[in-house]
Amino acid sequence: MVETRTESGRPTLAEPINEHTTAQTAANSVVKEPEARRLETDLAGDAYLARRSGMPATVPDFRLFQYAFASVEHGSFRRAAAALNVQQSTISRSVRSLEDRVGAKLFERGHAGIRPTPAGNRFLEEVTLGFDHFRRATRRVGALQRGEYGELAIAVSVPFIRLGHAFKRFRERYGGISVEIVEATSRASCASVQRRTVDVAFVTKVAGHGELRSLPMGNERMLAVLPKSHSLAGARRLNLEELHRERFILSDGGSGPEIEDYLIRRAAKWAVSPNIQLHHVGQCNLIKMVAMGFGVTIVVGSSQRAATDGVALVPLAARNALSLHAVWMDTNPNPALKRLLDIVRESGCARMAT
Repeated sequence: MVETRTESGRPTLAEPINEHTTAQTAANSVVKEPEARRLETDLAGDAYLARRSGMPATVPDFRLFQYAFASVEHGSFRRAAAALNVQQSTISRSVRSLEDRVGAKLFERGHAGIRPTPAGNRFLEEVTLGFDHFRRATRRVGALQRGEYGELAIAVSVPFIRLGHAFKRFRERYGGISVEIVEATSRASCASVQRRTVDVAFVTKVAGHGELRSLPMGNERMLAVLPKSHSLAGARRLNLEELHRERFILSDGGSGPEIEDYLIRRAAKWAVSPNIQLHHVGQCNLIKMVAMGFGVTIVVGSSQRAATDGVALVPLAARNALSLHAVWMDTNPNPALKRLLDIVRESGCARMAT
């Protein structure tokens, strides 16, 4: 079935109706023409919409409800008309029309004014609930469109120390947005953005086609994590070459593959190949493994607070750093994505857009 759309992007009923019309023409030899016309009208008209949406076949003018509620509030059609600045006859005719549509008497009329019947009380209570649902739905859709409510999926390949302030501001400002964070390698994170399984990724290497947008966010410095018993544990700063004889233990996820590539490139200048072992663990367990004597590791974007008993974090020389980027798809319509990127820019995390 080919779906046609209006200017607002909403599907129309034109194609289903056209398909039915074609099928019905072919069946005219079996179905009488008046019955065929009735079936077409039924499909294209109010009854078809009622079956598809669950809505009543005809929806009364909302002013009828306004006049009914005003009449209850003021106790008479005359006072309700004065409050709404309309003719009393308009109020009385509208209420009568509503009663005709409902099929029940909603108000008792008398010289002292009007009051709801038991059926009227029940009807107006139910209508009030319906309007409450309508208002709630309107507010929620508006909040969703403004990016104040919804869902946001984020992939990260590095510990987001640099992003901590931006994430905190985002949670404070948009508490109605549910956030899911997934840790993965830069390559996997970029692929997830392209597949739209996540909305944005914070990575140390942009891997993907030109359809990805990226926002450079500066460099994340590297730190060596050494056992406290290591002879260099007390150094204020280290050159990576000073660790060329060490066994490096890295994670096979997160920023581990990028750090491994970096070590291999730097080791090309050394006389030996780096001794690297990959482990399927996160950074916290990797640091604990260093304390247990498994080797040394390199972390990105960390701080002294990430240290644990038995290890020392020593900054590497300034040239040892990995660049950080935010990556997303321009075609992603999620309003929450724009809200996060705005805060990332406001908080000074980003350098420039590409």
